[in-house]
Amino acid sequence: MTQPERLPAIAPGTPMWKAVPPRLVGPYLTGQRSVLAGYVYRATDVRFHNPAEAYHALSLGWEDSEFTPTMSELYLLCWLARPVDGYTEAAGHGVPEFYLEPIPIPVGAGMCRLGAEGDRLVARFDGLAWQQTEP
Repeated sequence: MTQPERLPAIAPGTPMWKAVPPRLVGPYLTGQRSVLAGYVYRATDVRFHNPAEAYHALSLGWEDSEFTPTMSELYLLCWLARPVDGYTEAAGHGVPEFYLEPIPIPVGAGMCRLGAEGDRLVARFDGLAWQQTEP
C-alpha cells in the first residue's frame, strides 16, 4: 500500500517574507551574506503596516532577539518560493511559520524597509549583487 502524496505547504511562486536581524542588513546588501535560511512566512498569512505590528505578528521577541516592538524600522527579505526550496512546517506562534534550510538568495528577491509609513523596496537581488532602488 502506498502513502498518499503529501501536498507541499508552500507552492512555487508563493510570496514569502523573512525578518532580517539589524546586524545582517548590511552584510546582505553588500554581498557578504549570500544565503537565506531560518524561519519564514507566507506573505498572504501575515499583515502588518509598521515595525511594531510585524514584531507581534511574527513573534520576534524570543530570548536574545535583536528585534524590539519599538524599532523605528525593520527589514524584510521577500521572494517567490521555488520548487527546489526546502520548507518545513514549524510550530508557529499564531501564524503559519516555516523553517527554510539554507538556500542561495533567489534572483529577484527584494529587501524591504518597513517603517511607520509602511514598507518600501530598497534593493533587488539580480543574481550577482543587490541593486539599490532608493537613494
